[in-house]
Amino acid sequence: MRTASRHTPPFDVGSLAADLAPLREKIASMIRASIIDGRIGAGEKLREPVLSKQLGVSRTPLREALLQLDSEGFVEMTPRRGAVVRPLSKQDAAETYEVKGALEALAARLACERMDGETLKRLTDINATIASLGRARTVDRALILQQNAEFHQMLTDASGNEKLSQYVRVLRAQALRYNYIYLTVTSRLGESVAEHAGILDALRRRKADEVERLVREHGISASRALCSYIEQPPATTTRRRQRSTS
Repeated sequence: MRTASRHTPPFDVGSLAADLAPLREKIASMIRASIIDGRIGAGEKLREPVLSKQLGVSRTPLREALLQLDSEGFVEMTPRRGAVVRPLSKQDAAETYEVKGALEALAARLACERMDGETLKRLTDINATIASLGRARTVDRALILQQNAEFHQMLTDASGNEKLSQYVRVLRAQALRYNYIYLTVTSRLGESVAEHAGILDALRRRKADEVERLVREHGISASRALCSYIEQPPATTTRRRQRSTS
């Protein structure tokens, strides 16, 4: 397990001062990204003095950022232990995907009524990019995950409901932790691309009921694949990861 106190910190702080976002948001974004891609592991304690020094920030905005991450479900803040990265589990994954899937299905239904041609084309292009990345000799897992997240978030944002988009954004970030570790997106890439294509076709035909159903089923399929991977013994899971990227 990597620790936040190592010599090389798990953060890219080069643009910290230049970014116009509130300092709390910038700090939270950096820590969140490091949790999502595994540079900071589940169960790891986030020591405020160490983080403050690594990031070059005072303890006040750092504490605010950790409290924000606690509210988002990435860390647990306790009086004596401080901030600890929340553990991963099959139950947590299933609950995250269940709620995320329901909200994304609702968002897709709303998006079907409000979708414009330009957004639909961008979604189609993203799905084509994902398919192309999957056919490459060397699979860029991080880019596939990024493109997949962009596809779903763009579809959710097309709902026009900002509150709904915010909730899904947090849940999708939590789900990315599992995707990075278990590679469930890249391991079922062909099925995912085909399911995206079906959703896009229903969007073109303005079939709101069908869009909602397909997005919900897409989420259920992803959840089942993820939970199946979590249940695998470590050696089996490792072999599957290697095959999915070969």
